[in-house]
This record gives sequence, C-alpha cells and structure tokens, in this order.
Amino acid sequence: MKYLAVLVWAILLLQMTNFVLNSLAGGGTLNLIAPIIGAVVFTILVVLFDMVIKSSKHDTNEQH
Repeated sequence: MKYLAVLVWAILLLQMTNFVLNSLAGGGTLNLIAPIIGAVVFTILVVLFDMVIKSSKHDTNEQH
C-alpha cells in the first residue's frame, strides 16, 4: 500500500512539474505519458532502495 501511495504522489508531482515547465516553454501540447513513465521508474527505484535497506538492517541484526 505504501508503494501505491508513492506512485500516486510521484504521478501527481511529475504531472504538475510537467505542466509548469510546459507553460514556461510557451505552451503547446502537453505530454502526459513521459511523467507517468518517470513516476513508475521512480517508484521502482524506491522499492529497490527499500529492499536494500531492509536487507542491510536484517544482516546487521544477525551480526549482533
């Protein structure tokens, strides 16, 4: 569930950033697909980072 929240927030914030940068560039057609792909990649990176942290915490606890 926490990764779903990360995905929703990533999509929301990247779409907002996309809109602002598009407006600063003079408008034109708004690309809706690139921020969604970026949000999915960001979410995958967060999941992988969380797995690495959990495994390192688990390894540290076994050594003590």
